Amino acid sequence: MKNRGQITVFFSCMISVLLILTFTALEVGRIYCGRMKIRAAVRSAQSCILADYNRALFEKYHLLFEDPTYGTGSFAMVEEKFRNYLDESLNGNDYKKNLYNFDVCEVALSDHKTITDDHMKLLKKQIVDYEKNQGALKKIIDSGKQMVDASEEVGKASEKTSKEATEITVSSENENGNDDGGSTDDNETGEAQEKVDDPRDVLKDMLSKGMLALLLPADSQISDEKQDFSQSPSNTYEEKVQKDRDTGFGDVTKLVEVLETSAKEDKTSIINVGEKAAFCAYVGDHFSYQGNYKDTVMHCEVEYIIKGKNSDHDNLEAVLSDIIWMRMPVNYVCLLQDAPKQSEAFTLATAICTSTGTMPMVEIVKYLLLGCWSYGESIYEVRLMMQGEKLPYVKTSAEWNTDLKSLKKANNTISSSVGMGYIDYLNLMLAKKESKDIAYARLLDMIELNLKQEDENLSMVNMCGEFVMQGKVRLQPVFIEKSDTSAYEYYFQEQFSY
Repeated sequence: MKNRGQITVFFSCMISVLLILTFTALEVGRIYCGRMKIRAAVRSAQSCILADYNRALFEKYHLLFEDPTYGTGSFAMVEEKFRNYLDESLNGNDYKKNLYNFDVCEVALSDHKTITDDHMKLLKKQIVDYEKNQGALKKIIDSGKQMVDASEEVGKASEKTSKEATEITVSSENENGNDDGGSTDDNETGEAQEKVDDPRDVLKDMLSKGMLALLLPADSQISDEKQDFSQSPSNTYEEKVQKDRDTGFGDVTKLVEVLETSAKEDKTSIINVGEKAAFCAYVGDHFSYQGNYKDTVMHCEVEYIIKGKNSDHDNLEAVLSDIIWMRMPVNYVCLLQDAPKQSEAFTLATAICTSTGTMPMVEIVKYLLLGCWSYGESIYEVRLMMQGEKLPYVKTSAEWNTDLKSLKKANNTISSSVGMGYIDYLNLMLAKKESKDIAYARLLDMIELNLKQEDENLSMVNMCGEFVMQGKVRLQPVFIEKSDTSAYEYYFQEQFSY
């Protein structure tokens, strides 16, 4: 009788142990499943945040970025939204009846990448991704190869001009040093000297009318309204100011400098044009330019990306001037390969030097006249191009258009539909600019200027494409109450991006 109840006690103890083990296993399983629910909820919240991308930016420019401040300037907005998404996903509407009750304790945006961070890495990546399946701009690549090939000839022309000009200058200085000065009387009296029409004066008179008036059709209307870019993304970038190039063609050293610069830029900037095709394609597809206007604030957007001036008029004028200087060395090479035209330039140089009493400088004046002639030919070519004509990049004598003395059309050339048009030259200029972040910053300027017409609070520098969100979520205990709740706490730090 003394052992009565022992089995009951034994089974009671066994059942208690089994219940403890069972509830512990259930709690451990609940904790594990709770963590899985939290991870899934975090990823769902990430998707919800990414879904808040700027719709206008995507629809017009195919870029996925969002403003995490939602126009308020405070990142607390995105943190609050993330917290709400988490709470809704974890607890739903049946918070009190749910077996998995969660407390979203902490949520913070620990890091983010804006569209301008890391030299606009995210922007460049999205542009490349967008154009990846669109096909490369074969015409740009082919034109770039032509420029590289032509740059060899421009380099040789530069060396030849520099060498002969140097020899003539040294020879002239030696002669002047040995001269007793008796030959200056005729120069002072001016007897038997006759004024000769100088093409450089003709060029000066042409340019005085204004570049756009010279190059565009008479009915063209280009706005000179100034835009304020003082607060735009490109405001933090500085670009080296280009030196004014000499259109007077009175100094042979400046002519040589132009030729050398052209040959150097063509080799270094265009050789890898294939890698830059995506940028050129994207800009050409999404932004307006002269002759292809879109419904935008500025009509010459591509020209702005290239030159960065604050009006359509100034941007177009600067771009057309650059195209003229791009054509000038090629035309200069063509003249050096044309003996009759060199002879014509030498004859006129002789007449000019005779009238001014500077006969030792005939050869130098000849090269300056050839430079002036090639520049005048370039003006005529660009005028044709702006009327829709195509220009062959490598020029031949049969395709020459202008007369030396008047710099006007001298023959009836047949217009060509094969060659390079205005957009092709814009693409080449964009390819040269692409390696500089300022080109991308100006692209953002244009986007911001247009989108602000619908949302005046929009700022492209606030647009983000990558986020790092961290926080803590606590699962409420059910089967086991413990003072130490670390097992019920889940910390997360997740990076997500478009």
